[in-house]
Amino acid sequence: MSIRGRIFIIVMSCLSMGLLFAFIVAERDLGASLQNQIQIELQKQGQIIQSSLGSLSQYTDLNSLKDEIDVFAEASQSRVTLINSSGVVISDSNIDVDDLNLIDNHSNRPEVIDAQNNGMGWSRRFSDTVQQEMLYFAILDPSAGQQGVIRLAVPYIYFDQAFRSLNTSVILILVVALIASIMAGIIAGNYTRENFLELERAVTRLESGDLKKKTIKSLPTKRVDEIGSVARSLSSISVDLKNQLTLLAKQRNQFGSVLNDLGEGIVVFDELGIVNFNNDEALNILEVSDLLNISIDDLNLQPIKLMFDQAKKKGKYAMEFEIESKLGNKWILAQMNAAKATKEFILVLHDETQLRDMDSMRRDFVANLSHELRTPVSVIRANSETLLDGALDHPKDANKFTKAILHNSERLTEMVSNLIDLSRIEYGDKQFNLEDVDLKNKIHRVMEAMTSLAAEKDIKFVFDYAGEAIVKADHGALEQVLNNLLENSIKYSSKNSKIDIKLRKQDDFYRVSILDSGSGLTPEESSLVFNRFYRTAKARAESKQGSGLGLAIVKHLVNQLGGEVGVMPRKNGGSRFWFTLKSK
Repeated sequence: MSIRGRIFIIVMSCLSMGLLFAFIVAERDLGASLQNQIQIELQKQGQIIQSSLGSLSQYTDLNSLKDEIDVFAEASQSRVTLINSSGVVISDSNIDVDDLNLIDNHSNRPEVIDAQNNGMGWSRRFSDTVQQEMLYFAILDPSAGQQGVIRLAVPYIYFDQAFRSLNTSVILILVVALIASIMAGIIAGNYTRENFLELERAVTRLESGDLKKKTIKSLPTKRVDEIGSVARSLSSISVDLKNQLTLLAKQRNQFGSVLNDLGEGIVVFDELGIVNFNNDEALNILEVSDLLNISIDDLNLQPIKLMFDQAKKKGKYAMEFEIESKLGNKWILAQMNAAKATKEFILVLHDETQLRDMDSMRRDFVANLSHELRTPVSVIRANSETLLDGALDHPKDANKFTKAILHNSERLTEMVSNLIDLSRIEYGDKQFNLEDVDLKNKIHRVMEAMTSLAAEKDIKFVFDYAGEAIVKADHGALEQVLNNLLENSIKYSSKNSKIDIKLRKQDDFYRVSILDSGSGLTPEESSLVFNRFYRTAKARAESKQGSGLGLAIVKHLVNQLGGEVGVMPRKNGGSRFWFTLKSK
């Protein structure tokens, strides 16, 4: 039931009880007052008759007395009876003189007895004489010398009629009051309802989470009644709640930022295996778009399901597992811990793929370095031993062995120098002096320096760029990048071929591409060609000499200069190496 309905029922109930009580009290008081007024009036009339008649003994003719009594009866609208001290009726306005002897003795009438004893008396009773209920008043007539009584009587029906008339008026007044009260109750109920509806609308908006300043201000806080008091309390609570929510949101964001910056994936499951929380790193590691509210069974990752089951039994469980990835298999180190206080399970994921790849690269690096060093060292040692064994005595042989020792020592020197350069670049120890460099002119200079090396295989350079190309770069670093790329292209290009060099402007960058005429690269080789000491199977089979560090140095130098580097294998043979540098 609505507040208006409840208020209406309460008001009507109280009003009805009040009106009923008022009616009962009014009926009682009005009846008593009306009866008292009639009694007073009868008493006055009796006293008037008493003083007017004088002594009853002076009337010897009952007819003349009857005439006198009739005058008073008509004037007072009452029945007048004269009774002597013996209780005999000597005159009655309602009875003929001839019939007086038929009337009973009135000495036993209550009002007569009271009048004789107390001077006056009252009585309400049924009259056998007139056959109706009467209200009697009797007063002693002391002038008679005896205990004579003058009695006045009126039919009680007059009192009832007057009382009913008053009751009708009272009832009408009460009905009017009731109707007015009902209307007032309806108006008050509507007014109260509107006030509560206003408060309810504001509370509903607050309940839905709308804690904006405008919503809080819509509360009727300026009222001075109870609704205003409630509104002020709600406003205060809402402001406190908004501040608490703002603080919680700030703390949640800080906590989320910390979790996202951990570098580890965090997934929280409830006791049923439903995800309650996850950070962004967990999505990246598992390569999914969403985890929230997903069941552990729907993840289709059996290792995580196994960890969840084991953590339920043991409290925690750790393992390493492998999952399929878009870029190949991914190794994940994971641990599941049970939080007893919240009945949740916290999964921590760490992507071990890069560490495994780095470990593999380290092993490959050591193996490749050992392989690359073994050949020149072995040659130097073998030739040195040969010289010591007597080849020094043969100038022609000695010269041959000495040249071999010199050539391989130069290879070792180059390899060590490249390793040092690469290490300095990777660890940021190499200083770069960035300035405006004419890229077109730099390409021409490197081409000229490589002309003799290219001529050994009858290789020609093709380069044509008419515009200006100024980039931000370090002179030495840029020259080394071009040297290594052109030397690599010459090494793997076939004889009597050409190397096509292109320079293009792309947005804020210049792009340099070098297309050779070699055997080309497979997609797998293209992804590994910039690694240290990496050599293709064909290069190893053809015993192509080199440190295996040139392209690795190119990659790191270009990255340090703020550019990008890559290779595009071609189906018809040859490879297009490219790099970009930012224009000035």
